[in-house]
Amino acid sequence: MSNNTHTFSSKPKQIAHAATQVLTKIFGNINEINLIVISDMKLPINIADNFKNFGIKDYNVLAEPIDKFMVKTSKGFFSFDKLLDLLKNYDVVMIGYKSQSKFVCKNLVKKILKERKQKTIFFIDCGVPGNIDINISKISNCFLFDLNDLEQLYTSWIENMTNYESTNNDLYDIELKGLLDSFFNKMSFNLDQKMNFERRLIEINKSNQHEIKLNLKNFLKKF
Repeated sequence: MSNNTHTFSSKPKQIAHAATQVLTKIFGNINEINLIVISDMKLPINIADNFKNFGIKDYNVLAEPIDKFMVKTSKGFFSFDKLLDLLKNYDVVMIGYKSQSKFVCKNLVKKILKERKQKTIFFIDCGVPGNIDINISKISNCFLFDLNDLEQLYTSWIENMTNYESTNNDLYDIELKGLLDSFFNKMSFNLDQKMNFERRLIEINKSNQHEIKLNLKNFLKKF
């Protein structure tokens, strides 16, 4: 198949899929992480609706304006203590606001990590051009991805998959990948085990693609 078939788009299901690939590598069993989405845009909210299809069960969505988390001090500055109190309880934070303000800064993240006793935290910046200072990625135990990062990951991962596919042999579709990811999570597969398993499926799939895919989906849905 041509690479154009797998060109990344901003469809929520694809973004959620790409994000869970990274989260699995960082956290291992993503069933044990909790995630929050705060946004005044549709895309991050729609992405959150798809996380459950890829194994993330514990997530909270707040479609709230950023002003809800800001308190103006007597000196005219803004305090983000409310945001700190909220985010410290989550392993994964997805933020996306129409505002161009980069209100998630290194100082705030350091405070969050202190409250979390340096437990790893992962940020996904869905803002355009962005709401998170890119320098937070230099902080230990803190990870930052934006939608462009996820695009590169998704493209790289799909290209890796297509290296094992012939022109007329397509194992990949978004429903099957979601079912496989759920299966991998239940079996506690690591990234290498997942890739090896999928390579074997691709080899088997060459003989009778349509029937094998259908049977595989039915099996995974009942697993």
